[in-house]
Amino acid sequence: MSNETGQGISRREFVCRTGVVAGGALWGAAAAQAAAPAAEGNAIPKRVLGKTGVPVTIMTLGTAPCGFIKPANPKLVAECVNAAIDLGLSAIDTAPAYDVAEEGVGLALGKRRKQVFLSTKVLADDVPTAEKILANSLKMLKTDYVDLLYFHQTGERNVDICRNADGVFTWLVKQKKAGKIRFVGISIHNHPAKCLELLESGEVDVLLTIINFVDRHTYRFEEKVLPVARKHNVGIVAMKAFGGAKGGNYADPNCPPLLDAQHLELAVRYSLGIPGVATLDIGCHNVDQIRPNIAMVVGAKPLTGEETAKVDALGRKMAAQWKDHLGPIAGIPSYRGNLA
Repeated sequence: MSNETGQGISRREFVCRTGVVAGGALWGAAAAQAAAPAAEGNAIPKRVLGKTGVPVTIMTLGTAPCGFIKPANPKLVAECVNAAIDLGLSAIDTAPAYDVAEEGVGLALGKRRKQVFLSTKVLADDVPTAEKILANSLKMLKTDYVDLLYFHQTGERNVDICRNADGVFTWLVKQKKAGKIRFVGISIHNHPAKCLELLESGEVDVLLTIINFVDRHTYRFEEKVLPVARKHNVGIVAMKAFGGAKGGNYADPNCPPLLDAQHLELAVRYSLGIPGVATLDIGCHNVDQIRPNIAMVVGAKPLTGEETAKVDALGRKMAAQWKDHLGPIAGIPSYRGNLA
């Protein structure tokens, strides 16, 4: 098969132009055709999100890429959210850290609020800051509650104090009891050991973490963290299945993922095949990327034994190149980018 598309450009250039981003888009006419059933209203498969008992679609719309895109455009975020709901997605993920993402989600939801399982995040080390963040999130999202509130970037938080009486995690649990949130979550990109005590507390309902076949050889969340999450029936949401945006440049709508396009399908199949994973959090820069993303996830089949060995070998090789690109594995975190 030629490496040229019908328009006479290279496949690599075609991928960049059509927006295969780290949040996850497929490419080509075959993908669009495969996604057609979703547009016709066929149900997207759901899995129960651990102890929450809530069935969520196996793909969650991530709003980091469309929130970060420059120039800032909340209406674009709203268009993506509405398109995702129209195509059958039941879960929307956002955060104050994603620039205008929460504002855009709020523009979209309105009467559709009860159609989605809505999650956002708190990036704070003290309760006064956390309270201001949540109050503003509720205002931006135009709702009086969120379904899931994550303690954002646990790998960078001071977990030694977050469970104190005046700690942020303790405050999060109180918000659940007060009815401002339904469930408590933690998100973590690096320093896997930092979330173990929180998971063992039994108070975490959902874990949002890095799950891809490359970073598993560096950060080893699959080995170190997921068994603890499963022990406590914590819902598992997989993010950065494609490794994140190359260079962390989410603001560029043409920024490709770290993984080459030829490996994206394998990446989805790997992440969905990890025991306990309920949904893949996949972002988009524009509406056109959502349908093929759904097609890739819905069409994913379990890896065969031969494919598992191939993915393992490929992941080890690429891990040597990626290294600790999401921040240190241990020690004092310094990670400041890729806020997904």
